[in-house]
Amino acid sequence: MPTSSPVHKSAVYEHIRTVVLNKLPINYKILDVGPGEGTYGKSLQDLNMDALEIHKPYIYQYKLSKYYNNVFVGNILNFNYDDYDYIILGDVLEHIHLEPAQSLIKDISSKGIKCLVAVPYLHQQGAVDGVDSETHHQPDLTPRVMQSRYPDLEIFLTNNYIKHGYAYYTNYIKWVK
Repeated sequence: MPTSSPVHKSAVYEHIRTVVLNKLPINYKILDVGPGEGTYGKSLQDLNMDALEIHKPYIYQYKLSKYYNNVFVGNILNFNYDDYDYIILGDVLEHIHLEPAQSLIKDISSKGIKCLVAVPYLHQQGAVDGVDSETHHQPDLTPRVMQSRYPDLEIFLTNNYIKHGYAYYTNYIKWVK
């Protein structure tokens, strides 16, 4: 589904505007990976933000070019994100197989790029409307699993539920304190 949970979204937007932007360089660049219907782009469209969408029809269906400076078609695993200061992986990590996802998070962190990761807990999902990239390859995510698999990430916000839970993680908690 090209949508994401509304859990804590307003707090996340506020965090990006009031904390993250104050820590980024003046000429910052943000990349929203897997924007789907453009949730972050719509709410933060005044920011210097690009999008990377794997499913090209969503770009036109959800008019993503209205909300982002640039909209690229591709897979984050094959995309050069080195010029970005901040990456949003909202409801993306669970769609990537474990080892490539772990490598992605390690690479982002090792390059000093700050990232926000949002994931649903214990959420099985296959292809949606024939879109294979909607399949969850990590349907077993929980707080404990996230901590074990992604040691570079720290929990930022959660609704504290395991089943039907949702959480935001960052690789920069210490950076903003």
